Amino acid sequence: MTYQPPSPPPGGSPYPSMGGEHPQAQKLLIWSIVGLICCAPINIWVLITANGIEKSPGGFDTSKVKTARIIAIVSLVLWAAGIIINWTTGAFTALIPQ
Repeated sequence: MTYQPPSPPPGGSPYPSMGGEHPQAQKLLIWSIVGLICCAPINIWVLITANGIEKSPGGFDTSKVKTARIIAIVSLVLWAAGIIINWTTGAFTALIPQ
């Protein structure tokens, strides 16, 4: 007599499917690239949203979310560095009326 493993529960697995990408991953990646190119403050929202997804991935693949998060951080650092360099070199003095 051989042992027969129990049959799976009806209705499939009670756990969410693993491996699919997060529903917001593509949107975050696109917005992080847009923020890198033309509007860095958008990446503040991307960074907040990506951090929330990273804390509770829900069984989804978060590689695109991690990429969007890295692009957002790089964009914000470059944006802040540009403001500091422009401020210290006096580039904003042309905007102040004499």
